[in-house]
Amino acid sequence: MSRGGATSSDRPGAAGAAGRRSHAGRPGPHGAAAPIAVNWDEWQRRPVTFVWRRRRYRIERVLETWVLETGWWKDDGLVSRSYWRVRAEGHVFDLRYDRLTKTWALEQALN
Repeated sequence: MSRGGATSSDRPGAAGAAGRRSHAGRPGPHGAAAPIAVNWDEWQRRPVTFVWRRRRYRIERVLETWVLETGWWKDDGLVSRSYWRVRAEGHVFDLRYDRLTKTWALEQALN
């Protein structure tokens, strides 16, 4: 019996006999985020459309936003990203804006 702490069977993504993570919902090859083109509305301060796999998605609603800042204490490994969970064309997507490289990516398609 486990007394606190995560065991290998408790950790998210520790599924399967081989212990490999599922890449379901991850848009790019091997589960990586996929680069996308985003149209930004400066007045609303939010993305309004994005293009993924040659298809344009109109963002109906921003569901959630968050920021990831890490590695600022090291010379290398700095991460500064804004995330946008959006509903577009009846689906939910996590979009990511990398503040350092000034690039957008589709982090995951949730449904």
